[in-house]
Amino acid sequence: MITTVSIFSGILFSNNIADSIEQNEMINIGINSPEYQLLDISIPQGSSASDIASLLSSEGVISSQLAFELYLRTENLTDKLRAGEYEIPNNLEFSQITDILLKGPPLKTYTITVPEGLWITETLLSISSQTGFDYDLLLNSLLSGQVKSNYLYLNDPSLLSNWEGLLYPNTYQIDIESNGEEILQLMVDELEYVTDKLLLDNNLPQWIDSYTQFFTVASLVEAESKLQEDRPLVASVIKNRLEDDMLIQIDATILYALQKRKSQVLLVDLQFESQYNTYKYLGLPPTPISGFGERSLQAVLDTPENDYLYYLLTDKNGKMSFTADYTDFINMKNKAKEEGVIP
Repeated sequence: MITTVSIFSGILFSNNIADSIEQNEMINIGINSPEYQLLDISIPQGSSASDIASLLSSEGVISSQLAFELYLRTENLTDKLRAGEYEIPNNLEFSQITDILLKGPPLKTYTITVPEGLWITETLLSISSQTGFDYDLLLNSLLSGQVKSNYLYLNDPSLLSNWEGLLYPNTYQIDIESNGEEILQLMVDELEYVTDKLLLDNNLPQWIDSYTQFFTVASLVEAESKLQEDRPLVASVIKNRLEDDMLIQIDATILYALQKRKSQVLLVDLQFESQYNTYKYLGLPPTPISGFGERSLQAVLDTPENDYLYYLLTDKNGKMSFTADYTDFINMKNKAKEEGVIP
């Protein structure tokens, strides 16, 4: 009974001391209050409650080390505060400070955005420019096999073209501690997540033989379509041409083979020797030709049944027209040229 009373009295005494010290300090602060500041505080691993109180006092977060130590003891928080890097205002109450230190330091991140339609070389350049990681470092990481993908073409990481389309274009929050391999792996994992999500409610179309073909058609749709409404129709033209053993003849594959961005493909370009030249070789290119988004993947899954074999940009707002008749296609092409829609 005597011991219990003694402990209870001790707690009340500590509380009273902490409150008294804090109140006195608040009075002093009121007389000569410092200007508001957001202070950078670094709490080392293994710091004791006394160490933390001393640090916060020396940095100006609290006005009394003793009062804060007593507060931590009475609240049973002496071993629950977390080390790390913080930004803490200098005008908080003890309870607010401890709330921050109990949660731990906030994750520090930055944002990068990689748009759809980029070649793998352009994707790596975009990542490099936004993260500060050297392009060659990112390239070497990708080709060394440190980054893993379930969809890697021929399961061979040593060729850059085998990674085409596998770094999913999106906006990412990147931890400042992440290295190049972790950023690349994040993008690879995102493609797998999006693909798995889509295929929960859909099967690969019967005219698609593999995930590589699925991604390749999506990349062609991405490269050729400006408006969402046209994406499934572009996929239908590709499907119909493949089933009719026709060359798919997509200009974007020529530009990819040449690795040149230009507004017009010339007749001489159509003779360029490459398995990506769909004016010379039947079937799909061996890999995707760019990064693609979920909309293009969904368009392939939603490919409609029709007899379209040709499409053409016929409106400056990006609208395309589709037809099964070659003469009709030529007439549309001449009209689009006259109206300045295409060169």
